[in-house]
Amino acid sequence: MTVASAATSSGPGPSPSRPTRPGRPGSGSPGSGSAATQWLGTVGRTVRARLLAPTLTLVGVVALWALVGAWQPAYVPGPRAVVTALADNGDMVRSNASATLSGAFKGWLWGNAAAVALVLLGAFLPRTERPILRISVVVYCLPAMAIGPVLQALLPGNGASVAIAALSVFFNTLLAGVLGVRTAPRAALDVVHAAGGRPVTQTLRVRLRASLPSLFAGLRIAAPAAMLGAILGEYLGADRGLGNAIITTQQQMDLALTWALALVATVIAGAGYVLTGLVGRLVAPWAGETVDLTPSLDPDADARRRNADRPAPLRWARTAGAAVTSAAAVVGLWWGLITVFDLSDLVAKTPVDVWEYMVSAPKAGEHRSELFSALGTTLQEAAIGFVAGTAIAMALVTLLALWPAASQALMPATILLQSVPLTVFTPLMLTMFGSGLTATVVIAGIIVFFPTLVTVLDAVRGTPRPMVDLIRASGGGRFAILVKAQLPTSVPALLSAARISAPRALIGALVAEWLATGRGIGFLMLRSTATYKYDQLWSAVVLTTFVMVLANAAVTSLERLSHRRLGIS
Repeated sequence: MTVASAATSSGPGPSPSRPTRPGRPGSGSPGSGSAATQWLGTVGRTVRARLLAPTLTLVGVVALWALVGAWQPAYVPGPRAVVTALADNGDMVRSNASATLSGAFKGWLWGNAAAVALVLLGAFLPRTERPILRISVVVYCLPAMAIGPVLQALLPGNGASVAIAALSVFFNTLLAGVLGVRTAPRAALDVVHAAGGRPVTQTLRVRLRASLPSLFAGLRIAAPAAMLGAILGEYLGADRGLGNAIITTQQQMDLALTWALALVATVIAGAGYVLTGLVGRLVAPWAGETVDLTPSLDPDADARRRNADRPAPLRWARTAGAAVTSAAAVVGLWWGLITVFDLSDLVAKTPVDVWEYMVSAPKAGEHRSELFSALGTTLQEAAIGFVAGTAIAMALVTLLALWPAASQALMPATILLQSVPLTVFTPLMLTMFGSGLTATVVIAGIIVFFPTLVTVLDAVRGTPRPMVDLIRASGGGRFAILVKAQLPTSVPALLSAARISAPRALIGALVAEWLATGRGIGFLMLRSTATYKYDQLWSAVVLTTFVMVLANAAVTSLERLSHRRLGIS
């Protein structure tokens, strides 16, 4: 039972062990006081239920921070030192925070506007939904740190920061919007159609309204994602901004100010997360506390169901055709953007340029060897971090499932940390763990940990009640329920989390390589930018994206298989 439900279930009313006197405020009896008094009592209980656990958790985190700071002051400055650094450098912090917030907000607007426009297009013209989703998956698998150097070279000022922020929010909002549109009740659509309403009317009156809870859930996630994207863009070489200031203060060994800047970025991202959630509750008050955004969007699911009874060679041919069509659409979009915006041939490379560099050039073999070697290093680091983060998350899921009371203390902090742009702390991790494999694995693992924990724990809690009751009736305890029911039914959620966290693990590894480690394909991209080897840079971007698309397809296939095994439609 959650804190809120416990407080609600114990609401007003006489206790069996302590009778209440008539007229006592809050007792719930007919003469228990005015309606205003009862309302205030209800509000007070609700506030205590919702704020007590998060407040205690925050106090505990600050206390733990102070203890670690006292134990290792060379790596972790205490809260007092960070607050002092923040006060002493107020003007500098405000100036850089304003620059980052501006870039993040512009990216948030552009990315969400593009996503909502495509959601509406797919709703108005259902035939366009499949190609939109296919191209969007490629955009999602395009690591921001991979495309960052290209954007930095092409866009003036803080254009790269805005563009990366827009890319960071685009897919989540698109996913949330499409999922929301698909929840539109069939009966309401039929009523509008029977009344003479056209598809446009159905979309505006029914689908758009149905999508609001899910859409605002995506916008809530987009707020910290935009902040993260803006800071990543500033890591690439901006004149101002929190990302630039964090790198500068780290190089100056001003650890307290570095932590202060990271704390400001966290507060801004968290504020955006909370404010967007509040707006969503006002606009769509009929929505529940949470909206599930983990289901995969398989563009070819309907076509696969229609072709399920066809011969296997025909199904494989259709799958291959869909893949070729998607690749052609991406290549066409790539070439079209270069042509439409008349980008410089020196910086913007076409698919033909990449093909020549990797395949047909006289030194193509050497080029491929260098690229694959660097990519192998990055994938190894990201994979170790991914496995470590997933394993720790699953261990904590097991702990919270066996001792549910512990989640009341731990989950508020976990949910809050989801809104933190964790890559902001990459320079701090590099300071604490050095520039070796450990730092990269820790960064990738932390990025993977939080979405995996929240997604899988929510699935564990949603295990069908009859399964739990059957095991309990057979004499099974909490451990038997966990092993036989909760963990097996949470496998699809684990795979959904893997789709989300795998690109994040790669981004963490790329950021670490870009900033400090001096190896891997992230460092290769940095060196390519510095030496104007844009053929190599674009080839690295294409190769990294291709690997991520393959990984996404593999995880999606496993997720689809798990759904079939569990009978999930």
